[in-house]
Amino acid sequence: MMLAVIFLLGAHRAGAQTAAGSLTAVSGTVTITRGTATIPGAYGTPVQVGDRIATGPSSSATVTLGDGTQMELTDSATLTIDKELVSSTGTRQSTQVSLLSGIVRSLVRFTPGTPPNYEVHTPNAVAAARGTSYDTQYSKGVPNDKYPGCLEFTNVNVFDGVVGVTNPTNPTSPEVQVKPGQKVIVPCGAAPLIAGTTAGIGTGALVAGGIIVGAGAGVGGAAAAGAFDGSSGGGPPPKKAVTGNN
Repeated sequence: MMLAVIFLLGAHRAGAQTAAGSLTAVSGTVTITRGTATIPGAYGTPVQVGDRIATGPSSSATVTLGDGTQMELTDSATLTIDKELVSSTGTRQSTQVSLLSGIVRSLVRFTPGTPPNYEVHTPNAVAAARGTSYDTQYSKGVPNDKYPGCLEFTNVNVFDGVVGVTNPTNPTSPEVQVKPGQKVIVPCGAAPLIAGTTAGIGTGALVAGGIIVGAGAGVGGAAAAGAFDGSSGGGPPPKKAVTGNN
């Protein structure tokens, strides 16, 4: 009975912890959908677990979570905050967000020696931080001649640290470790995850529906059968992910 009471108290605290952070930068049109209500996003607007944040064309927004982690949304992006659990000291226990469209740049705050427990989910991929900064992009309905028959893509571009990328539609497939300077594309998800490098992939060698890993250097144009199309993570690399010692 005592164990049951402890479990219920823990569940109550988790359910009551709805505050996630706030908007710390806003440009253009930004909206927050909370339940059935939609409100305009402005600097300082609180963000809660369950909120859906959307940016309009030529707009952007930065969400800063309670532990200092930042999520930068580019234009025409939609993201929901699914989970944000922190300890009484403000240390992150678990963060999970879902990217439904556009690009989010994650600048993950972490304490060396402890797992970041930060994940960006898309409908066909999971990008889990191992202490890092990285871009995640999701698009649907836009064809790519490099991947005939596929209309769903997740791109991950790593600037610092390591990101573990998996395809939830292939739960038995191994995780792909993406390192700084590497980019990964997940087209659709019907086939097992296949990892490789740009040096070993020739034109037309794509394995449909797999994950192709390519080094950031030399990727672009027609190189490596378009292992990464360059549409994600434009611009200079961001600042490095901050640690709990900063």
